[in-house]
Amino acid sequence: MNGRWLGAMPVDAFLNKYIPATKKPLSDLPDNPFENVPRDGMESGLYDPFITAIQRWMPHLQAVNTSNKDDIANKLNLKTDISMYNRVEGVASPERTDFSRTELWMEFKAKKDGAAFQDPRDDTEEKRVLAIETGSFTPDTDKGNRARGQLAHYAGALHSQQFRHFSFSIFVQGDHARFLRWDPSGAVVTAAFNYRANPRLMAEFLWRFNHLSPEQRGHDVSVRPANLVPEVDARVREKLGIQDQNIPLYKYEVPGLAGLGYSYGPRPPTQNRSLVSRCTRTSPAVWIPTEVVDSGPRSCGEPEPPSEHNADQLSSQDGLKKGPWSEVRLVYMKDTWRFLSDLPDVDMRPEHEIYEILRHHKTPNIPELVVGGDVEGGRTRTQEFVDAPWLCVKPRISPYQHYRLLHGIVGRPLFKFECTKQLVAAVFDALKAHAHAVEHARILHRDISAGNIILTDEGKGLLIDWELAKLMSERGSRRPDRTGTWQFMSANLLWQPGKMHTVTDDLESFMHVLGWMTLRYVPACDSYNARRRGKDMALLFDDYDEGEECIVQGGREKRMALRGESYPSDTFEPRTPTPLRGLLKDLSFPFKSFYAMWPPTAEDRKKANVPTECLDRQLIKLRYDIEQYDQDIEDLQSPTWFINTMKTALNKKEWPTDDKADDKLPIAFPRAAPRQAQHKADELRQSQSVWEHATAVQSSSKRAASPTPGPTSKRHRGTPAASGIQS
Repeated sequence: MNGRWLGAMPVDAFLNKYIPATKKPLSDLPDNPFENVPRDGMESGLYDPFITAIQRWMPHLQAVNTSNKDDIANKLNLKTDISMYNRVEGVASPERTDFSRTELWMEFKAKKDGAAFQDPRDDTEEKRVLAIETGSFTPDTDKGNRARGQLAHYAGALHSQQFRHFSFSIFVQGDHARFLRWDPSGAVVTAAFNYRANPRLMAEFLWRFNHLSPEQRGHDVSVRPANLVPEVDARVREKLGIQDQNIPLYKYEVPGLAGLGYSYGPRPPTQNRSLVSRCTRTSPAVWIPTEVVDSGPRSCGEPEPPSEHNADQLSSQDGLKKGPWSEVRLVYMKDTWRFLSDLPDVDMRPEHEIYEILRHHKTPNIPELVVGGDVEGGRTRTQEFVDAPWLCVKPRISPYQHYRLLHGIVGRPLFKFECTKQLVAAVFDALKAHAHAVEHARILHRDISAGNIILTDEGKGLLIDWELAKLMSERGSRRPDRTGTWQFMSANLLWQPGKMHTVTDDLESFMHVLGWMTLRYVPACDSYNARRRGKDMALLFDDYDEGEECIVQGGREKRMALRGESYPSDTFEPRTPTPLRGLLKDLSFPFKSFYAMWPPTAEDRKKANVPTECLDRQLIKLRYDIEQYDQDIEDLQSPTWFINTMKTALNKKEWPTDDKADDKLPIAFPRAAPRQAQHKADELRQSQSVWEHATAVQSSSKRAASPTPGPTSKRHRGTPAASGIQS
């Protein structure tokens, strides 16, 4: 969240911008509405008196003291101090934290806890500039960091449990309060105001919020309860394999098919607890066409027919009379926030348009039926204030647009491979899709990961999630940070956040997909237990350093393993002999040269470039090493060598058929702890020549490295976390 707390916005400006005034104005306030809220004593003694004071301004909402009651409904070990829920006739409000139903939440801190935010004392340009330079608005103290982290954690939990475009919250510290607005770009924070001395601001906010529509409160109105008739509901659950009748179904609008039908399914699961991100959620769903009237399909704004789908419609294909979306079908739905760029001459194509280009060039091994579009009202607004006159932080904001996409094929995750040969064959299929896209469509995927390769029912691999793909004709950086999923990114990209993404980086990611899947799922001998797996995975794939200005770097352990030819692990031993381990050794071999500690210098080449009869043993070895180095670097410049190497391995007869993914392993393994900054200094010195070599390689391939990201850089996708596939 560093650089993503935009404040301090004047309170009146915040209210006028986000919380429209009501037709019925707020009535006169009591002289001192907060007189019964104690100034001293335990923080827990504030909640109930505060609720009593504010409840009069929220007739449609119920404020509940949830400070000691975790959200058990959603299995979250989190609790807000005060949660506010809609009053529904005949339905009791939750008595504890429930992020899936929360409309507004409040967090309290005592003044002695240390400032979470610190406004400039004087509202002058000089003081504001000083605050920007020193970062004083978000004090870098343990208590301040912890308090802001707590706020961000709650906001992320709320958005993970609801269909949201944005949300609001209130933060109270001592006698002062702030309003916050959250969206996937960050948080807008108001200046502090004394709610005792100026209670009208608190009352006005709550009164207006009470009268806001769901859309004005931030709800995504393109998703609604399914409300299917029982027969259809049962068929949808059957198709999706949902046995629990308590799991609610929802009706999703698909922008690219507005009015032609809807997809139905549960709320997609999410592993993402961070608000500031692409917030990607994926899930199978059932596509059901709408009825076709004489005048043609309805537009998105026209009213729906009076009756819902019936069972006959679901089991037949009598809807639309033509086209692939005329049939009820199982689909794969992706709901995400796609990155937008305000840079000139930058074309950020939506993912479905990338698929159109790929299909035009007959790219194999990708989903053929794809449709998608931007969700109305789903654009972030935090970025609107990066130049605001009241801003007293150095912003690091990325804008996003809510986006929804359907694949006409569901497939199954890569980790459900039936044998290691199928695993390798699926990655090989995806590699061929990547190679064709690079050679013919001139598109680079830039997010090769285990979650972006799926298996069809026939065991074929498909490369999906082209959201971050880029036309290779585009020069320079479209965005100020890394592109990819942390565990599978090249060591080069992890260490150099501003480096331009190349074909070599994607090829290394394919290798990391196999390496990660091997350590995570391939059945191993008894000595390679879950603890050993977790340690190896955390070290190799989750390794990271926290540097200055919150620039996160990693890849050290990947480089060390590749240099030492110990990739992915010297201790891993498969339970059943398989060529997979040998393949990983072969694939990793050229990277020993790429990440060489001392690549050949001009002096080395001059020494070795002498007539053969003049060579002694030392020069013979030097010439061999240089030739091997040059060959390795050449092999890493295109997918050809990777394809040939994998094809050779797949043609071997030694592949077992009974070494399917181990489903008895734990869901998550221990996390890797970040190393301190002083550990980075040695690595920087040791690896200086590595990056000089990398720059030379990029120059030889006519790809200039982009500059190191500046203050506008965004949180990288896939912040190091417990090992798991990130969508």
